Formats: sequence, structure tokens, C-alpha cells
Amino acid sequence: MLTPAPARRRSVDARVRASGVLALGSFAVAAACRIAVDRVAAGFETLNTIAAVGASAAGLGVLLFGATLVLAVQHHRGRRLPLVLGGVTALLALGAVAAAVVATTAPDVGAASNATIVRTALAGLAAASLPAVCLAALRER
Repeated sequence: MLTPAPARRRSVDARVRASGVLALGSFAVAAACRIAVDRVAAGFETLNTIAAVGASAAGLGVLLFGATLVLAVQHHRGRRLPLVLGGVTALLALGAVAAAVVATTAPDVGAASNATIVRTALAGLAAASLPAVCLAALRER
């Protein structure tokens, strides 16, 4: 009697994939709004609306990034996963510190503003990845 071959388990769960796509979409909206703010020379109401949408999309992207990492940790049993996540989180935090140094020593307001945005983004991503790092460390224990 023939038995059906067992279905291959996908390397990435559908929820992880969907959450990752939503996070990337949110970051794309935030980047588009940032570009639009730089390009729009119309009234301040338009700029404020675009900036608010961009900031909201960036915040949503950071939250979805953290959720994606947690979902990935729940579905992946890799032995090196805590080390990889911890290393990436440490690099994000060091990048935020470096961007803060650049922001404080910037010669003009535009460069300081851009470095501050990068610093905030890196610090947010590092903070959002901490629950996944803790979950991976607990699983490894």
C-alpha cells in the first residue's frame, strides 16, 4: 500500500512572513513620507499631515518588526538564534550611539536632524528586538 509522503515543513511560517511583509510596508510608507516632506514646498498643513503619517508608519513598522522577531523565535528552534539576535541587537544599539555622536557634532541643523532620525530608528529597532532576544535566551535555557 502506498503511503503519502509527509508534507515538507516550511522554513518560514505564514504568520512570520505576513508580519514581515507588513513591517516592510510600514517602513516603505514612512520612507515615502520622509521623501515627500523633503520635496513638498506647499503649506505647513500638508507637511504636518505627511510627517504625522510617516511617523505613525515608522512606529507601526517598529512594532511589527518586534512582533516578527518574536514569531520567528517561536517557530524556529535554531541553536545559534539567541546569539544572532543578541549580536544584531547590540549592533543596532551601537549604531544608535554612533548616530547620537554624529548628531551632537554635526555642523548644521539638517545633518543633525538626519542623524537624530537615524538614532531614533536604530534605538527603536533595538528596543523592539529585546523581547525576541529574551524569548530566544529562555528557550535555549
